[in-house]
Amino acid sequence: MKASFIHIADTHLGYEQYGVRERFNDFSRAFWDIVDDALYREADFLVIAGDLFHKRAIDALTLIHAIEGLKKLKTKGIPVIAIEGNHDRSYYREGISWLQFLCHEQYLTLLSPRMRDGAPVIASWEQSTMAGSHMDVLDGKVRVYGLPWQGAATARSIEGLAQALEATRPEEEAAGIEYRLLMMHTGVDGVVPRVQGLPTMAHFQSLRRHVDYLALGHVHKPYEFDDWIYNPGSTETCGAEEAAWEDRGYYFVEIDSNTTQSDDERSSKHHATHLVSTRRPFARLEVRVDGLSEPNEVYNRLDTHCRRERTRYEGDALRPLVQVQLTGTLAFDAGSLDIPYMEKLVYDLFEPLYARIENNTNDRDYIPEGGDIDGRDRSTWHELERRIFEDLVSRDSRYMVHREQWSQVLADLKRMALEKEEPTEIAQFLRNKRAELLEA
Repeated sequence: MKASFIHIADTHLGYEQYGVRERFNDFSRAFWDIVDDALYREADFLVIAGDLFHKRAIDALTLIHAIEGLKKLKTKGIPVIAIEGNHDRSYYREGISWLQFLCHEQYLTLLSPRMRDGAPVIASWEQSTMAGSHMDVLDGKVRVYGLPWQGAATARSIEGLAQALEATRPEEEAAGIEYRLLMMHTGVDGVVPRVQGLPTMAHFQSLRRHVDYLALGHVHKPYEFDDWIYNPGSTETCGAEEAAWEDRGYYFVEIDSNTTQSDDERSSKHHATHLVSTRRPFARLEVRVDGLSEPNEVYNRLDTHCRRERTRYEGDALRPLVQVQLTGTLAFDAGSLDIPYMEKLVYDLFEPLYARIENNTNDRDYIPEGGDIDGRDRSTWHELERRIFEDLVSRDSRYMVHREQWSQVLADLKRMALEKEEPTEIAQFLRNKRAELLEA
């Protein structure tokens, strides 16, 4: 059997980043371009590994944009199979999510297994209930499993899923299943250091015997492991830190199950090509200010840096987003910097869609005597801060058990605030961490 599919995740439709309306359209365009590529490549099906939407309560235009892409695939007979990510879920258990609505309208199939003792129950998806752990495509030769966002319970769910798949293996072989794909909305621990509480590679190994292709989402940085774990990355830039991950996008996967291989060699049944999605350029510039003694020197350095960097974006059809980070130690009061003037300088040189100056500098007066701001003394400060956070958290019995994790959450919140990340992103980060740790 030969077939092909597209794997995407973290499209975050509906995200009006920085309050700029054109950014709303950028996220939709990235999704539509991938849909068009799926049509061009004549893919047999498309899988969405969570976070199709940016937030649970979407507006009408976001829904229209989602349907516009999904309708193209439906018209051409290309099935779309999805799972819910942490951004997609309904607010209340008795509520219905917008992915469930799209499933009801038959624009996609939403895999949603029933959970028993923390493990998914293996059962074929049924239209009448819009529930089930898997569905078969391509005349029953390819089985697609789905495990939506599980939060802090993910590691336990993986263990239960591996046991359930082992029990159903004879049924799969009898049914003539030639290829198995599993979607999960989670990441692998350690890929992005500040994203914590994710399963380790050791957790995923129990699935290796039962899964040919593990389609992940959630972490916006692209990565793959051992030719069977794949994460495509976000299709558009959801945060400034993602600008460094230039190869984010989606996978086009070609299946060839005609070769006979052992369980340890299942990866040879496919060839996965990672493709970069079309998205708006995002320039994240770091300007060091060490040794500068007056504001005009900072302005001149910024001007020189911007003139050098703007040439990288001159050929782009879309106006870039520009974030400038001022870093280092100032020899004068940081309050004397004219931020609006510097933003105007950036706008004049780049003509961006949006620009922001972030002042992450330090005043010389705040460096402890004999301390090295870039050396090991900084780690001492972080350790002291962590201990203070842990002590504060320990005073509330609800957080006592996971006080170390909560102290890290507080440190992350402080960093995000200092980096002036979007308030909605900070709030969502806190909600996610609270759900994970309280469930645990």
